[in-house]
Amino acid sequence: MKKNVLLIGIGPHAKRIYINYLKNHRVNLKLVVELESNKDKTIEYLNQQGFVKTKLLFLPDEYKDNKHLPSHIFIELKKICEELEINHIMISTEPKAHYMYIEFALLNNINVLTDKPITANREMFSKLGASEIKTDYYKLLKLEKNSLASCKVMCQRQYHRGYTYIKKILEETVIKFQIPITYIDIYHSDGNWEMPHDLLKENHPYKYGYGKLFHSGYHFIDLLSDLIKINNNLCKTKAITNFNLYSNSFIPKDELDVFNIEDYKRIFNNQEIPDYYSKENYNFENFGEKNFYSLFEFKNSKGNTITNVSMNLLHYGFSRRGWIKTRDFYKSNGRIRHERMNIQVGPLMNIQVHSYQSKEIKDRKDISTEENIGGLEHFDILIFRNSDLIGGKPFEKISLGDLYKTKEKENMLGYNELSRNEFISNFLNDKCDKSDLKEHGLGIEILYKCALSNIVHKKLSSKINKQEILPFNIYELKDYVVSKYKNEEKELINHYEKNSEYNYGVNLYYLSNLKKYYVYMYIEQKNKIVSNLLLKEYNSKIFSYIYFKFLCKLANLNNINIIKNTIKTLN
Repeated sequence: MKKNVLLIGIGPHAKRIYINYLKNHRVNLKLVVELESNKDKTIEYLNQQGFVKTKLLFLPDEYKDNKHLPSHIFIELKKICEELEINHIMISTEPKAHYMYIEFALLNNINVLTDKPITANREMFSKLGASEIKTDYYKLLKLEKNSLASCKVMCQRQYHRGYTYIKKILEETVIKFQIPITYIDIYHSDGNWEMPHDLLKENHPYKYGYGKLFHSGYHFIDLLSDLIKINNNLCKTKAITNFNLYSNSFIPKDELDVFNIEDYKRIFNNQEIPDYYSKENYNFENFGEKNFYSLFEFKNSKGNTITNVSMNLLHYGFSRRGWIKTRDFYKSNGRIRHERMNIQVGPLMNIQVHSYQSKEIKDRKDISTEENIGGLEHFDILIFRNSDLIGGKPFEKISLGDLYKTKEKENMLGYNELSRNEFISNFLNDKCDKSDLKEHGLGIEILYKCALSNIVHKKLSSKINKQEILPFNIYELKDYVVSKYKNEEKELINHYEKNSEYNYGVNLYYLSNLKKYYVYMYIEQKNKIVSNLLLKEYNSKIFSYIYFKFLCKLANLNNINIIKNTIKTLN
């Protein structure tokens, strides 16, 4: 099937990532949707990039923050999509517009990839505005369940080889030794120093009551939720059922006293400073956060703490911006990434991530130098093991570049961009097995409580819904399926376990022409099924029955994570 793509939104991110990918891979960009106010520069840009045959639809600016597409535009867009045989939609708009386009895609059974966060609104400074994040999520989740299409969320660290490597080691260690992750420290500073005269912008805005959490911060909320889910591979007393949150934030109003007009004049050598402190022109009272600082207590059903988390997310941190006049907000305004993670598995293991830049993307040099500390692609993984108890090396250092082949690094924009490209490729080829909408339930609960804490300024508690920690799509197990024998069945024994999300079946059957017994497990999820898992053949009926009982006991656990990991381990 041809990949016929609709791209919604052509901002700095879309140009750098999506357009670059579509152009390099010669994907059919059939249709672009943009705001009417961006019409001229959109036409000019697409012509420059060689997309002269791409059809354009411009949305009147009055609808840009709508919850739903106006009916006449919905009908028009649907008609165009049918004519152009659109089968994939990519959304790269300001997140306030995400809902209406995700809704359109799912109602029309078109697979959709949206940038994070999933949704936002114009009143995030209010309790009602914050609660809509959670309400909108469950509305979209219901739409997805009733659609033939799926919605993927662009959290590229899901495909980041450094983080996938870490999660694999953690999952194996936690399951094997039955000790949970006990501590997580996440720190991210992107050096996005936006001065007061920058703050009325529409791209990654603050004026609607949200900031760092909804900008780059959601990537780390997503990482946190993935790590927390690993603990739910364990018994009930170690599984997480609720959390407490303590938080504080640094907002633009605070910055006015940290770096005042006299400081700007002195440090910038009397460069012309805009009159951004005029109270009648700028009221920062309800603006979104620049920095968010938080402590979490993730607890079990008995109220005991299993995992303590520190998560500190900063825009306002070390920057390379040395100028007053605003440049491109996306990557050329002094942004410098400092990213750190520290994970403890009780006394058994410690894993650390260290990723520290010292220069902007425009200063990129040879990849070999960029992987050192201070380089654009610096990303080191440090693993410390209690080797006397769990084996392995006491200490191991892995650089991200070690996980990629030399050819993969040629002409790359960066490792994060390689992760995005892998995500896009899998999405367009209908092979994307990560970051489905339903996997973001816990992330949305954390995001909602973080946003609410910015408003109420007190300790918050949250009970985790089982639906929020759904571990995976069963199609992840397709690689473990053994080819099915289509022969006459002389004898069949079946065992079946049913629950709300996954159903497990075990079959034992005899093939008369081969004179062999075959035993396997199958798993159902809604209208999906993966069969012939853990398949084994026997000459002996007794041995086949013993194995059949073993799989029945596995099914009886009603724990998809244990079953999943058993399948992966035994294969």
